[in-house]
Amino acid sequence: MANFSKIVSSNIQHLSCKAFIVLVCFFLCTFSIFTNDNLDKARNLFLEGKYESAIEEASKYNTVEAKILESRILSIYTHFYLKDEDAEQNFLKSYDIAKVAIQIDPNNDNAYVEAAHSLGRYGQKIGIMAAITKGIADRVKRYLNKALEINPNNILANLSKGIWHAEIINQAGKTLAKGVYGAKIDSAIMHFEKVKSHESSDEIGVLYELAYGYSLLNEDIYLNQSKAILEKMLSMSPISDMDNLYMKKGLMLLEILP
Repeated sequence: MANFSKIVSSNIQHLSCKAFIVLVCFFLCTFSIFTNDNLDKARNLFLEGKYESAIEEASKYNTVEAKILESRILSIYTHFYLKDEDAEQNFLKSYDIAKVAIQIDPNNDNAYVEAAHSLGRYGQKIGIMAAITKGIADRVKRYLNKALEINPNNILANLSKGIWHAEIINQAGKTLAKGVYGAKIDSAIMHFEKVKSHESSDEIGVLYELAYGYSLLNEDIYLNQSKAILEKMLSMSPISDMDNLYMKKGLMLLEILP
């Protein structure tokens, strides 16, 4: 087994991906769920990297699709571009928007995924111990479980849940992770395999997060898979501002892999 845990722990702040509380970014492929033609302008603004304008455009509509899109773009923009208290407040705002989406349609799996996304990002900002004490990690898990109950094939829910297992294992070790939190390598791999078989698995953001998830498992077989996924991702051509950001993160992660 490669000794990668300490490397990940020492570099994780720079990579901005503390996924213990499921801090997964959400990717270009997922914007295909928003079929409302009124949201085309918001989607296009997002792809151009005009995040604030995209958020404003999505906020004009009171549909579940619009609220999910608004929450998602707000969390992505905040994660990559804002810091400290501004970021904390924006993640809580995004979480509130996601909860409105759940109220509009309690059976929409992506509404629960977005609640997990924004709440998890907030937990990252306040710190893992504070997040655990406040029950944020458990709430994130419940949101993801609900999303998977509604749609077992939801790519983002599977990716997030896989990383949830992998991060706990990486931080606590196999025995403690399984006994205390119910986190298991087999469960992480099961979720990752579902992601790999999904039709949208070749998106740059998805590939980065998948590679990151495998890297957390700290065994040679999984570290090699992480490298292979990153090399595939880095051979692709970015088509958006967020793709470019993920390319930079991918280079950073590949550099620290043993």
